[in-house]
Amino acid sequence: MVDSRPTRTTKSYWIPTEAAGERVFWMSLEFSLNRPLKKGQPSIAEMALSSGSADEALLGLPPVVPPKIRKEAQRLLRPWPDSRYTGAYGRSGGILNVFTPQWGEPQDEVWAEKVAGRESKVFPDDQTRQEALRALENRWNTTPHPFFAGLTPAQVMVGGGPQEAELADEFLGQLTRLYDGRPFDSVGQALVKTLTLLRSWQSQRRKDGRMVLEIIVAERNELLARRARVLSRLTDSC
Repeated sequence: MVDSRPTRTTKSYWIPTEAAGERVFWMSLEFSLNRPLKKGQPSIAEMALSSGSADEALLGLPPVVPPKIRKEAQRLLRPWPDSRYTGAYGRSGGILNVFTPQWGEPQDEVWAEKVAGRESKVFPDDQTRQEALRALENRWNTTPHPFFAGLTPAQVMVGGGPQEAELADEFLGQLTRLYDGRPFDSVGQALVKTLTLLRSWQSQRRKDGRMVLEIIVAERNELLARRARVLSRLTDSC
């Protein structure tokens, strides 16, 4: 029988596996980097992007934040590559993904199929071949991916914001109320129950008529748009 005691994260939630509990914690860190320290001010992620220095941006964190957390925050704040966003494999993916396996490139059949299709083509020269690869990588970055519950790698990279943080807290609270103390025959059974509840919850419509999934996607797209505006200002100032 599976131990049904809750995994300890930033709050006390019932989480079906220790791995999922760790991802919930790192998801919370991603949320905090996209949350303005004060109303009307940029987020830590935007400050790091503007200054080019994660260390400078993290000066706003309280001194009590452990070195391990600061180090992980620095990793999340690294500049994105001009090529494929392979860093998405190592992000939490937000509340939509914390209970699924953390896939890696070796399991990514979507990318493997794209590469195989490219390699079957004949290119007139190496430059054309490289341009085709960059175009393929850009499409992968911005195409919904089954590994990420339908989010694009770019949406995974940018992380969630305050709205998703509230929604995640809502779902984890609901999950805890429903399953805390309830025995399960196996970890697999606990995960299936959790994912079934999650997929149903993400399709629920709110007062504005949007599904939870649509709210999450819209916020991540807005964070991507804000990121693009910061980068555009930096380019214009050069």
